[in-house]
Amino acid sequence: MNRGNQRHSNRGGRGRGRSNRGRGGDRHTRRHPRQSAESGNQRERISIESGDLVLIDQFMLANGQFIDKMAAIIDEQAEVKNQVIREFGGKVISVTRGTYRIERDPFAYTIVVHPEGDALPATDAVKEASELLGEVNIDTRCLAMLDRELLDDNSLLERYQQLWFSGQDKTARDLLRDNGGAVRYGFRRDGDELGVYQIPGEDVICLWPKNMEAMVEAEQALEQVQEA
Repeated sequence: MNRGNQRHSNRGGRGRGRSNRGRGGDRHTRRHPRQSAESGNQRERISIESGDLVLIDQFMLANGQFIDKMAAIIDEQAEVKNQVIREFGGKVISVTRGTYRIERDPFAYTIVVHPEGDALPATDAVKEASELLGEVNIDTRCLAMLDRELLDDNSLLERYQQLWFSGQDKTARDLLRDNGGAVRYGFRRDGDELGVYQIPGEDVICLWPKNMEAMVEAEQALEQVQEA
């Protein structure tokens, strides 16, 4: 891979990770966030056959308006479909066809999507991701990542919708995984606006919250209260 030696940094306060102090009650009832993230990092893969990676809130794939619009433009050009995806808070990124892994770090507030087999550490990828592509909005805390060709499969979307509205959202996510997609948590329960960045000239996509500084400051303030 051709990276060059210069490392870019446009994230301000990045690198100030979160502490897990003051969370004793949660540790007895569920896995530590780091364990959950690492499990997902090992498990989740995205299969991209069309060359277009879609990032979108998981609920939008069950949204009747979204499904109807995608069905109505199934024979349209790619840009028409991309525009509809953007209207529903998503983002489409052109990448090389292949399998991609997702590295989510809940303490650095980053998600890195990269080709399987790429050995670049996620921390270095974040430093080099200087090209802003746009943003993606997450309202239900989970981000779906999939090949855009899956959105041409109306029966798949309708099945996903049925599962979602019958309260089987985990099964709905597994349906995406069975079809080459992936689903990962965002960082805040009340939603995220994630900036989408890319390493120039490479198929490495990085996401982190647009309000990164505010999130870090709020976390630090909470920890100070818990420790008082």
